[in-house]
Amino acid sequence: MIHFMNLFRLPLAILFFSLGLSCEAQLPNDSIIADFRSFIKHLEDTHPDPYTNYGGKAFFHRSAYTALQNLKQKNVTEAEELCWQIRSFLAPLQDGHTFVNYPMKQTTSHVLAPIAFRTIDEGLLVRKLPTKYSNILGSRLVGIEGIPVNTLYKEITKLYPAENEIGTILNLCWYAHSHTVLSKLIPMLKNDSITYQLKTPDNNEIEIRLPFMPEKEWRMWHNTEGEKSNDKIPTGNLSFAFIGKGKETMYFRSTSIMARDNIEVSKEWGMDYYTDLKYCYEKTFHRPMPSDTLQAISELPSFSEEFDKMLLQMKKHHSTNLIIDLRSNSGGWTPIIRPTLYQLWGDEYLKKNMGDKLYRVISPLYIKKNGTTLSEFNARNKTNYSFGDYVFSESKDKPQTITESYRNKFIKNSISCIKDKLTEQSGKPIYTPKHIYVITDANTFSAAFHYAFYLWKMGAVIVGNSSSQAPNTYMETTPFVLPHTKLNGSISNSLQLYLPIDDPRAKQLRPDWELTYDDYKRYGFDEQAEVLYLLDKIER
Repeated sequence: MIHFMNLFRLPLAILFFSLGLSCEAQLPNDSIIADFRSFIKHLEDTHPDPYTNYGGKAFFHRSAYTALQNLKQKNVTEAEELCWQIRSFLAPLQDGHTFVNYPMKQTTSHVLAPIAFRTIDEGLLVRKLPTKYSNILGSRLVGIEGIPVNTLYKEITKLYPAENEIGTILNLCWYAHSHTVLSKLIPMLKNDSITYQLKTPDNNEIEIRLPFMPEKEWRMWHNTEGEKSNDKIPTGNLSFAFIGKGKETMYFRSTSIMARDNIEVSKEWGMDYYTDLKYCYEKTFHRPMPSDTLQAISELPSFSEEFDKMLLQMKKHHSTNLIIDLRSNSGGWTPIIRPTLYQLWGDEYLKKNMGDKLYRVISPLYIKKNGTTLSEFNARNKTNYSFGDYVFSESKDKPQTITESYRNKFIKNSISCIKDKLTEQSGKPIYTPKHIYVITDANTFSAAFHYAFYLWKMGAVIVGNSSSQAPNTYMETTPFVLPHTKLNGSISNSLQLYLPIDDPRAKQLRPDWELTYDDYKRYGFDEQAEVLYLLDKIER
């Protein structure tokens, strides 16, 4: 049986919203106004600190008043325009876990350009283009429609929040092909085509003009040239293999911090486990989901079980190096990675003070997310919280001699499908390789960033590019749906502090070994450039 964890260790779940709910084409302006007011109420009730980044409570409400007046004066009647107004309002919050989704239409008019970019700390690189432009892959983005890229970075921060510098670059990376978004940044953008200014790998500045195409056609766009792929490096979630020379280096791929472990716990706790279950099959493991729900859960791999199998192979061959690849991992459930730290270090992990702090506010949306009522929540946790109260969880010094009861409590509260194997470790690691490397990029976010951070605190080397999540930031997703437009999204319900507030890394944790543009060029802009770079560095 899976037991309810301590209140302070509730999962930092990422709820995935790809599109908003279907919305009516038009609504009375009064309904739009009412939904904006509802959103502001949700934000104030749920967010741990909605005021500071606006300059204080008065300035927060001044911004809200200005947005409200804009909605009235423009007589806004469409959910799409309300969505953009809320996004613009939220941008100063600099919070990647607080957002509103663009509404899904019955018939879409989205058009997109056939181009895709890659985010590195130095800027944006072209990673995908029509075949005839294959000779300029890896070119750096200089501008769009003659507008310099630095200006575009500044403008997109008015629409999408960013927690740090690379987060801003990532936002432009996501939308630099979208007419819907670029039309908000570039006055008089044409509907049929778009011009990109690029600097090629040979340092020549060029322009290319690409036609926009309907979204459906864009999704079926196959006549492209992209980065090379090294088929010896596994790409599936929770896949692993020896790479490089002999059995010296093990590679472990994690594309999501979600697995059977958290699904079983969600079901046990009465939470909405089905959304995460469906996401795991469709987006994480990319295979059809069995119609029988219990069968679907049982057939998912367990994070800590796969990690156990991987470490046993390393132990058998006395492997020296472990690479944990967290690129493009947007997160999931932080607690399911803690057992893997115990598998790697045993009691040494239990002794480690990570120095993390989490301040959570108790709100109606938070209680609803947990599938309960405030009275039931208090009864379950033997507490007496009211809405608006804060829960303060701060990491303290750990005992330097770990007792059996301390260890058993950790295992009992762990989210893992193999607690019996954790118990059998008796405080000893399964295997601790001499060197551990963690690959991150701008898309390494939320629970994936936590994993990278904890591994780093245990002595691992971070390689690649910075995460778009700040170590000190707002955290956790709490879903909301507005009553009239049905716009949905998330609001953070906690404040996370991983480093001292005056630490220069508190907003952006740069890798120990950061790849430069020249490094990507040296590896032919291969999609596995970070892995190839790392292999060369550790095996030379």
